[in-house]
Amino acid sequence: MEKEQFNIGKLLKFGYEALRSVGIDSYQIDCELLLGKVIKKDRLFILLNRDYKVTVNEEQEYCNFINLRKQKMPIKYILGECEFMGLDFYIKEGVLIPRPDTEVLVELAIKCIKEQKLKNACDVCCGSGAIGISIAKFVEDIKVKCSDISNIAYEVTLENIKRFELEHKVEVIKSDLLNYFINNKEKFDIIISNPPYIREDVIPTLMEDVKNYEPYEALSGGQDGLDFYRKITLQSLKLLNNNGFLLFEIGYDQKDSVSSILEQNGFTDISCIKDLAGKDRVIKGKREIS
Repeated sequence: MEKEQFNIGKLLKFGYEALRSVGIDSYQIDCELLLGKVIKKDRLFILLNRDYKVTVNEEQEYCNFINLRKQKMPIKYILGECEFMGLDFYIKEGVLIPRPDTEVLVELAIKCIKEQKLKNACDVCCGSGAIGISIAKFVEDIKVKCSDISNIAYEVTLENIKRFELEHKVEVIKSDLLNYFINNKEKFDIIISNPPYIREDVIPTLMEDVKNYEPYEALSGGQDGLDFYRKITLQSLKLLNNNGFLLFEIGYDQKDSVSSILEQNGFTDISCIKDLAGKDRVIKGKREIS
């Protein structure tokens, strides 16, 4: 591009054509968000100021971002941010991108915590920390422990705890599922998890931006997709206080299987909540110690 062409309008046109050529339906908003990140302006500014001049360095950075997106890298990874529960979380490659569906899990957890006046929560397989941190943000009198086996998840969650100034309420632990807490004889009133739950044979069929970029270990739930439900449910028996709760996000076709796992481990009052699309999304069970 010639120097005089470095303006918003020209760069957007270039980006639109580049992304549209590889079949990215969201090409328009993607380009606007990427250019906004580069020049540190919001979408409204970009839409209203097509003649705004962009520096050579900014143009180069934008073109680099467009190339990443052309290769189907998720836009959220390139932006380094993802909105969840109305909060802007820091994310990067190596952690699962928080999905709107998971807000159903968080909203149910918050409702349960407030109604039952629960004090100690654990977010296991925390990824970016979005679940545990959101709970801490919206519930006044709660302590939250987040855990994940991944070093990147630990770093990202720690960064998000600092971002929302929740160091006094949230702690992140590097742990293989709940082993750390069992070894330290900790107790919780509620355990929440969005574990890996996709069957191994389904992963190759996922969209390119998911299967090629999001961490395999955060997607695969083993041969039948239920490995982590079994392990976490079994471990939670050692950690939940009497009348404590276990909440899982599930795949749309896993209601009966996950409900059965909770039932076999002595959980009662098992219920399933649907997401906004009407699909089964969250399983909740109660642990009553006789």
